[in-house]
Amino acid sequence: MTRKKKFTLEDLYSQTHHLLMEKGYDQFSFGLLADNLAVSRTAIYKYYSNKDDLINDYLTLEMNKFLTEFEEMKWSEDVEEHFNQMFQLIFNYSDVHHLSIMFLQKLQLQGKQLKDKDNVSKYLHKIMLDHIQAFIMTGQEKGYFRTSVPASLLISMIFHSVMIEDRSGLSASERARHIREILAHGMFQRDKNIQNSNHKEKPFKG
Repeated sequence: MTRKKKFTLEDLYSQTHHLLMEKGYDQFSFGLLADNLAVSRTAIYKYYSNKDDLINDYLTLEMNKFLTEFEEMKWSEDVEEHFNQMFQLIFNYSDVHHLSIMFLQKLQLQGKQLKDKDNVSKYLHKIMLDHIQAFIMTGQEKGYFRTSVPASLLISMIFHSVMIEDRSGLSASERARHIREILAHGMFQRDKNIQNSNHKEKPFKG
């Protein structure tokens, strides 16, 4: 195989993401990474001595990107548009969210732990949860959302929607759109008159 003479950290992180999504943590190796980059394993070792440090740095970089986007977002005062912005941002980083959880679980199984200064995921988790909570609480106070539904349940549904296992083959943007639609408007058709006085509906059997 022809070997590249040089590769960038961006190349390294991009292929790390690709292999983690395709192979998972256990099968991820510097050998596979070197093959994908068309370089020698020695070239990778010049950057990192082990895969945990590489994965940690990659995920930390991506989570910091998320936080930067969050902090620079011009949040709309329109409640539906704000909801859309929030959902799209969460789902743009859905892969990173899944990978970070997987990585932390693997470290715990190995008896390892990230240093607090490197564990950006804790801060990201808190800042997003606080934002969603403020959004829901304000929305209920102003009459946008049902007060009959506990705010804590609405917050959890939005926050954990990114964890819904995807078997649809849809892109993150498409998944976000459909899940957002279900959360905002429900799953039943509302534009059809299903209550016809001249027609008795058969009971639904699941």
